[in-house]
Amino acid sequence: MNKVVLYIKDADNLYQAVDLFEDETISVTSKIQDIRDIAKVFTDFSQSFTIPASKKNNKIFRHFYNYFISEGAFDARKKAEARLEINYIPFRDGKVFLNSVKMKNNKPFAYNVTFFGNTVTLKDLLGDDEISQLSYLDQWTHSYTPNDVKTGLTTGVLVSGAPSASVTDVIYPLISHTKRLYFDSRNPEGHDANTLQGNLFYHNNNHSEDASLQYTDLKPAIKVTRILEAIESQYNVDFTGFFETTPMSNLYLWISREKGRLGGTGGADNIKTLGAWEDVPVGDDLVSISSDGTELTYIGDTNYERLQFELTITPASGYTSVPYTIETYVDGLLVSTETNQTGTNTFTIDDGDADIDISPVKYILKTTEDFNFTPTLTVAAFHDTFTETQNLDCGGQIGSLSQIIITAQLPKIKVIDFLSGILKMFNLILYYEDNRTDADFGKIVVQSLDDYYNDNPKLFDITKYIESSETDIESTIPFSEINFKYQEGKTLLMKQHKETFNQDFGDEEFRPEGIDRGKPYEVKVPFEHFKFERLLDVNDESIKPIQWGYSANDNFKPDSTATPQPTGNYQPIVMKPALFYGIRITGITAGDGINWSAPHDELLNYWRPSNTNENGTSSVAPSYTLNFDNEIDEWNFTDYGGSTNSLFKKWYKTYIEDAFNAKKRIFKLTAHLPSSILLNYELNDRFQIGDKVFTINSIDTNLKTGESKLELLNVL
Repeated sequence: MNKVVLYIKDADNLYQAVDLFEDETISVTSKIQDIRDIAKVFTDFSQSFTIPASKKNNKIFRHFYNYFISEGAFDARKKAEARLEINYIPFRDGKVFLNSVKMKNNKPFAYNVTFFGNTVTLKDLLGDDEISQLSYLDQWTHSYTPNDVKTGLTTGVLVSGAPSASVTDVIYPLISHTKRLYFDSRNPEGHDANTLQGNLFYHNNNHSEDASLQYTDLKPAIKVTRILEAIESQYNVDFTGFFETTPMSNLYLWISREKGRLGGTGGADNIKTLGAWEDVPVGDDLVSISSDGTELTYIGDTNYERLQFELTITPASGYTSVPYTIETYVDGLLVSTETNQTGTNTFTIDDGDADIDISPVKYILKTTEDFNFTPTLTVAAFHDTFTETQNLDCGGQIGSLSQIIITAQLPKIKVIDFLSGILKMFNLILYYEDNRTDADFGKIVVQSLDDYYNDNPKLFDITKYIESSETDIESTIPFSEINFKYQEGKTLLMKQHKETFNQDFGDEEFRPEGIDRGKPYEVKVPFEHFKFERLLDVNDESIKPIQWGYSANDNFKPDSTATPQPTGNYQPIVMKPALFYGIRITGITAGDGINWSAPHDELLNYWRPSNTNENGTSSVAPSYTLNFDNEIDEWNFTDYGGSTNSLFKKWYKTYIEDAFNAKKRIFKLTAHLPSSILLNYELNDRFQIGDKVFTINSIDTNLKTGESKLELLNVL
């Protein structure tokens, strides 16, 4: 009989050993991925069990049964940090959820609780938050001008002050939201601005600004790894493993929340950040300001009674009737919103409203019209007998959009859905490392399923612990086929592909022959998918080094025989979040570059959006692709066939084909495992029974007796 110890962290952040009933059964179920439900990731959880309402336990749960307690009451809406030990040796870290209290004769008798592994609680931690709430990402806020976008398209946006800032963090890929892009080197037919707006051919002597690429045609993208960093920062978790590897290194999320241009009639509010100011009360002067006018620091006398901000917005002549909104943030939280303001107004906040003496303060002005104005910030420190003030001319002007605040433009998706979508795409498993001797202890380990099962598994011979009186053997697969799908594609090229081939671009259907049991199973990610187009010169059909994406919706026929080919602009749409690989194309030959509008220029470098992580060759496929299936490579026009490193082939094929093997079985049996195995096995380890070897599908263990209900898969 094992000695089971449950520790729960109390109000003082100390782990306290909980009193347990002598005869109470505590069972923990462990599984990392169930072969019968491959789209879900699992970890340890226990069945509900009861613990006595002893003096010690009443103190830990702060007399939860007494609902009159208000100060310091136990919050049963949240899980409490916990730890399980077997014979005083760590078994699992996790959290405990208080379900209820059983009363007898008006006195507490027992608490009913459930233990969860740490990975399960990740979903609770993320809740219903959207990625737009990841304030960490606003460190990549940047100005929005023709030159900024041009730099973002050709090189990338280097944001000073961003953590480990890289020019590749934020880019402007060649993805158009409205304008139909094409390449026509004919002269002058290719430069009729009345009908042909998106011609990328550069001709210095025959140029119309409308017949070229303009900065408002593009939207930015941010590296997915930066979003994952933001999740780590906001929720105090630490990922390690797959997210740091090559398949993720140049993966981007297109930043498009609304249809059409940024800040346009179909887009979000125009936004201008007036500043983010932080108080550091040391030194002699009241206020210092950085050279770029964005960082304001209090360094004055700390013996003031209170601090106060007064922001005055003074519209320029001709703009006094333009409505605007002022939002005030303290420490990243919205504390006030003043809507439908016109003319000159002053907005005040002081210590009575929020802790501005110790927290960063930020103002955001929003408007849907062009707006010229002068903002003046007055900072005041009030003392017993006098007041110190300082005025700052922040400078401000809003055209259609003057600054890209990342979180204001991100597409709508919950953090948990974004994360689970990445896991599903690459068939990743995710677990909390609670082995204190492991270098990754306390981190959330992310691995591909194949790598996890091949990661130095240990072999435990459990033959002598098996209760051989009863064993059930079942088929592994309760479904007939598996469909791997993106969200429905609504863009022109996606619709045209489906009309032509009667299937969705990038989706995969695994349909083994000879299976007539079960229903289809679906692995569906929350992202929409792009099909990209490499441009041909309308003049002579020569291939150009330009590939683009289009976020518009209409009856588009890229293979039309009409002369010239259709080149009109179509209706922009709101896409579901879309991922792509960014590949920087350099050294384009003059005459094959991109026609940039203002100042008129030919761009010989640009960020190409791609479904592959690299270019590949005519015979060697790129290492990774975002298509679940084999598709003709849009860049090389190559069908790699069986050598395409699709999402299915790279991350699912081995596991799925093994699961559908006619010899594969689930063996259900009972074993009485000793603590030497219970405390040391991992879910990727293997059990040996006689001369047969098995992988673990799930284990349900009574921690006191060691009796374990095993679901094992025979190794073929």
